[in-house]
Amino acid sequence: MKTRIITFTVIMMLVNLSAAEDPQDFKTLTPLLGEGFGKIIEIEGEVFVPPNKGQKRYLRKKWILVDRIGARRLTKPLSIELASFSSTLTMIPAKGTQIKIRGYETGHFSGIPAGAFLDIQQRASREFHFKNIFQVTKLLKPAKVELKK
Repeated sequence: MKTRIITFTVIMMLVNLSAAEDPQDFKTLTPLLGEGFGKIIEIEGEVFVPPNKGQKRYLRKKWILVDRIGARRLTKPLSIELASFSSTLTMIPAKGTQIKIRGYETGHFSGIPAGAFLDIQQRASREFHFKNIFQVTKLLKPAKVELKK
């Protein structure tokens, strides 16, 4: 038992606990797409899977590199994860496909704040952050998604 306490103490000393302050200020959340959370909008861009997201749990997830929001063309494209309601049967096309979709921006918190490890055991976790997601309500272009047979 004494060895575990010493090991835990050494590990905690190696972890930067002085970074208990989170780098993001969560007093105000800003929508990534700039149109407001929950506002129905149309966006266009290319479906992709980020190269650093090659782990198995990310293979089913798709992202879009947004180059147009409504009628406004973006000078610098933005990337956001896509989600669709299973009940709507909206299928998101394969990566590399140019799409136009309707939906709204939403999101959720994820990760563990560094200061929490003062009270709980250290574990692998992403830094505490807000994850922006675009919830797809309708695929506008292409009109149909071909299923591979």
